[in-house]
Amino acid sequence: MRRYLDRTFLQLGRGFQFSSTPPASLLDSPNLASRDPWTVLGSVLMRARQGDLESVAVLADLMAHHDEALVWNGCASLIGFAGSQSLIFNTAATLLRDPSNLGVQWYASSMMLNACSLRAVEPLLTLHQAATDKAAQRHIEHSLSALLEEWPGDIDDGPQELEIPDPDYPEPFVQNRTTQDYAGYVDLVRQVSATVAGRLTSPDQPVTAGAPLDVTAVVLRLRDRIGSGAKDTPRIEWERMLFEAFTGLDCTRFYREGALNASAALEILESFLASEQPTEFAIGTRYFFGHPIRTH
Repeated sequence: MRRYLDRTFLQLGRGFQFSSTPPASLLDSPNLASRDPWTVLGSVLMRARQGDLESVAVLADLMAHHDEALVWNGCASLIGFAGSQSLIFNTAATLLRDPSNLGVQWYASSMMLNACSLRAVEPLLTLHQAATDKAAQRHIEHSLSALLEEWPGDIDDGPQELEIPDPDYPEPFVQNRTTQDYAGYVDLVRQVSATVAGRLTSPDQPVTAGAPLDVTAVVLRLRDRIGSGAKDTPRIEWERMLFEAFTGLDCTRFYREGALNASAALEILESFLASEQPTEFAIGTRYFFGHPIRTH
């Protein structure tokens, strides 16, 4: 890893900020074809922050040739938050050829959540069905909830547990076993998704928390969650990344030694709300560092 990318791309770290000033030569186009994945990631980040969002496309190939977890995390963050929907879902479709892969379950789901699109719902359900790791299942449930629920609710809770007769106990013996109602969960997610779709002006309109994507609404929710004294949650961590990706504002101070720094986070959020910046972002449009992202 390059020194200027120390803890970059991490939700509890520097997000989309460089840890030190990168060399100006990092913008040079040959860096996009470097054999070093961190040079590529650094170059793409530097370019994307300045508005060259087309450069993000090289990261799909990077993921195909480097399967290190931190590299995939950086790619999923940049492709998801700065890439077009076509790039995101074409990349995800390639990864979904192996839905049982634990890395795919974590990073493809993150990438699709970052797209803020209802197109993510069905592939996320595919990954959820394939997941056997409980942490991966919960990550996918959090992702579906962030898309569809204003506040974590039934979707975030995951499938309900059911008590059913255990077929291994023949009559007249009766013994129940606990199972998860996956079919009921899929029905719930699809019903809520259909309701949310009815609130959009077009199927491609970006969405989060069950409504058209609105960075000011994201900030208000973040302020309310953190201001209420709530403990850190996956939703807070993700919305911090979304806010930083949109605006380019440095949110590193949200966390201190891996723990939520509520006072610093609230200061950043209140400063944004008191400024003219909220008027710069159109509802239903994705941005990266203030640069609008094309849909296709």
